[in-house]
Amino acid sequence: MINLLSLVIVPILGVIALAVDSAASNRVRPEYIALIVFLVTAALFFSGILSGFSESSITIVSSIDFAFTFHLSGISTPFLLLAIVLPALGFWSAFREINGGKTLFYMFYLLSYTSLIGVFISSNLLSFFVFWEVVLISFFFIIAFWGEEETRRRASMKFLIFTQFGSLTLLGAFILMYIYTGSFNIGVISAAVSDIPTYISEIIFAFVLIAAVIKMPIFPLHSWLPDAHVSAPTAGSVLLAGVLLKMGGYILLLFGSLLLPSVVKSLQVPLIILGVATVIYSTLAASAQVDFKRMIAYSSIFYMGLVFIGISSMYSIGETGSIFLMVSHGFIVGMLFVLAGILKEKTGTRDITKLGGLMTRMPMYAFFLVFAVVATLGVPGLSNFVGELLIFIGAYAVYPLSLISLVGVLIATNYYLSAVKRILFTSLNKTLSKVRDISYGDAIQLSLFSVFIITIGLIPSIITNSFSLSI
Repeated sequence: MINLLSLVIVPILGVIALAVDSAASNRVRPEYIALIVFLVTAALFFSGILSGFSESSITIVSSIDFAFTFHLSGISTPFLLLAIVLPALGFWSAFREINGGKTLFYMFYLLSYTSLIGVFISSNLLSFFVFWEVVLISFFFIIAFWGEEETRRRASMKFLIFTQFGSLTLLGAFILMYIYTGSFNIGVISAAVSDIPTYISEIIFAFVLIAAVIKMPIFPLHSWLPDAHVSAPTAGSVLLAGVLLKMGGYILLLFGSLLLPSVVKSLQVPLIILGVATVIYSTLAASAQVDFKRMIAYSSIFYMGLVFIGISSMYSIGETGSIFLMVSHGFIVGMLFVLAGILKEKTGTRDITKLGGLMTRMPMYAFFLVFAVVATLGVPGLSNFVGELLIFIGAYAVYPLSLISLVGVLIATNYYLSAVKRILFTSLNKTLSKVRDISYGDAIQLSLFSVFIITIGLIPSIITNSFSLSI
C-alpha cells in the first residue's frame, strides 16, 4: 500500500531540492527536478490506485486537535487524479514559456502542486485550511511574477482579494464546526453534526457557500477569473481552470451536500436558479469576447455553473455528474488553454478578429483545436457528454425549469464553432503567411490530454467507480 503522506512529501522534497540547487548556483536545471517530482508522484498515485492507500497522521497541537491527517474521503480520488496529473501535463507549457526566474517559478508551481494534493486528502480542517491557503498564495505569485506584463499586477491582486475573502469565510465555518463538535477531524464532525443547532448549521453552510461560489466561481462573484486567466502563464491557466476551480466544487460537496444535507435541501431551488443564471450569463459573456483565452475563461464559468446545478440538485445522479464533469472539464479546458498559449506564441495574438486561415499553415494545430472544441461541446464518446447528461437528468428530476440551462449549451456551441471557423477556415491573414505548425513536444502534450478525454468518455466507469458520495 502507498502511504498518502508520500504524495505530499515528494513535492515538498522537490521544493527543497530547487532551493538547495539555487544556492549551489543551479547545477541542475530546475525543469529536471520538477519533472522527476511529477513522474514519481504520478507513479505513487497510480500504484496506490492498484494496491490501495494507507492513512497517516502527524499531530501538531493536540490540545486543539490540530494534526496533518491524510485520508481519502469517498469523493477524493477523482479530484486527486486532477491534482496530480494536470499540473504534470502543464509542465511542457512552463518549460516552453518561462524564461526568467525558472527556479523560483518551479518552487511556487510545486508548492501549488503539493497543496492541491493536500487539500484533497486532508481530513483535519486546520491542515485542510493550511493547504488551501498555500495554494492561493503561491498562485498569486505565479500570476504576479510570470503573467502578462500589462495586466498581471492588477489581476493577481484581484485574485488574492476575492479568494482570501472566501478563505476567511471558510475558516469561520471551520471554527464554528470545532466549537460545536469539539474537533477539527472531519470524521468526528460528521458523527456529531446532528448535534449542531439548526441556525448554526445554516450559518456554517452560508460561509462554505460563499467560499465555494468565489472559488468555482459562480455569478456574481466571478469577475476575478477572466482577468486571472488572461494574465496567467499557460501552465498557470491549466492549473487554475483544471484544478483550483474544482476546490470550490469539492468543498461544496464535502461540507455542504454530504455534511449538511438538510440545509442544502432547504435551499435547493434557489441554488439551482443561481446555477442556471451563471450558465446563461457566462455563455452570453463568452460570446462577446474576441480574446480566445478570455472566451475559454468565461466558458469555464459556464461549466462550473452546470456543476453547481448538479451538486445543488442533491440527487445522486446529478452529484455524480458534477464530479464527472469536473474531471472531464479539467482535462478539456487544460487542453484549450494550452492551445490558446500556442496560438499567442505562434501568431503573436489571441484576438480572433485578427486571425484566419490557420488550417493551411498549422494543420496539426487545427486537428487538436477541432478535437478540443468538439470535446467541450459534449459530443457522445468524449468525456463531457456523460457529465452533462447526468447533471441534466438529476436537475430535471428536482426542478424541471433547470433545463433552461440547455440554452447555454446552444450558445456555447455557437461561439466555439464561430471561433474555430474564424481562426482556421476563413481566408489566410497575410501577416500569418510564415507561421509554423506546432512542435513534436506540443503534439505529445496535446495527445496526452486527448488520451484522457477519450478514455474517460468511452469508459466512464473509470471515474464513476472511483468514488462514493460519502464523507
